[in-house]
Amino acid sequence: MILISEMAIQRERRWKLLFFLLTLAALIFAITLMKNVFISFLLAFVTYYVLAPIVDFLERKGLSRQWSTTLPFLVLTGVGIITAQIFFPILADQITSLRDNIPRYIDASTKFLINFESQASSMIATIYPIDLKGGLEPKIMSMVQNLFQSLPDYVSQSLTVFFLTPFIAYFMLLDGRDFVRKVLSLVPNNFFELVLNMNHQINAQMGGFVRARILESLLVGGIIWLGLFILGFPYALILAVFAGIINIIPYLGPFIGAVPALIINFANGGDITVFWWLLVIYALAQVIDLALIVPFVVAKIVNLHPVTVVLVVILGSHLLGILGMIISIPLFSVLKVSAVSIYKHVIDFRG
Repeated sequence: MILISEMAIQRERRWKLLFFLLTLAALIFAITLMKNVFISFLLAFVTYYVLAPIVDFLERKGLSRQWSTTLPFLVLTGVGIITAQIFFPILADQITSLRDNIPRYIDASTKFLINFESQASSMIATIYPIDLKGGLEPKIMSMVQNLFQSLPDYVSQSLTVFFLTPFIAYFMLLDGRDFVRKVLSLVPNNFFELVLNMNHQINAQMGGFVRARILESLLVGGIIWLGLFILGFPYALILAVFAGIINIIPYLGPFIGAVPALIINFANGGDITVFWWLLVIYALAQVIDLALIVPFVVAKIVNLHPVTVVLVVILGSHLLGILGMIISIPLFSVLKVSAVSIYKHVIDFRG
């Protein structure tokens, strides 16, 4: 009788777990269809992994979970307001100036590409004829015009994300552990250890990865901003922010991050001394990054072969563009941890 009762409980747990997983999958699918909400959830997860160690530390020191969660948000809000007051006017001026000078920079870039075309055409024209002046320049101009025409929409979307992200992150930190406990309570006993182990490994890996990448971006962006500021290069802050963010993309990010500065220098006369200083600044940032952050932090966390990383980033770019390039590595790491854990569980079960 007791055995039948236990079997009924296990069956009920399986149905509850299946219903929960289907509901969660439907929710995730719905979220991905709403771009702003999807980005808000991604940023909320980043915020969660950044603040979770601080919240747990404060709770261990005797504060309630609510105050342990609220205090870091209050401090973060204060720091954000002060930072915005200092840097937002500078960013706004630089964005306005950049918008006014975009046609000149595009023209300079196109001239450079046309010169490159004329030199390379004798080698490759017979294989793949190219017409940069007639093909590439109109496309670039159209993309830039669409970008600045869409700026009001981007601003409104950014405001939505700005308000949604902390709201979601706050409740993830406040009630996240209780939510996980309730989910784990639905897991049948024969899978409980597997799911608990996967949850622990994924949390540890994702938390370490997010914190390492943020530290890496701040380091790279800070070094580039300081170097460009000392050099007196225009748009130092906006170029540093761009380089820091795009550096999140493995291997390709550093090269993409340097392109705008090189284009601006070329459009402003192509000073060879400034060109070499730009290379030194961006290279120095990458050397420090590759020597300190990547080998000691990032590589140990993700534990992926460089070829695998490149292939995953390319796949992410095809599926979701730049966003896919940024989130492809942590998502693949989660899949890898899950697959390895399930494989070990199956082997142990058969053994």
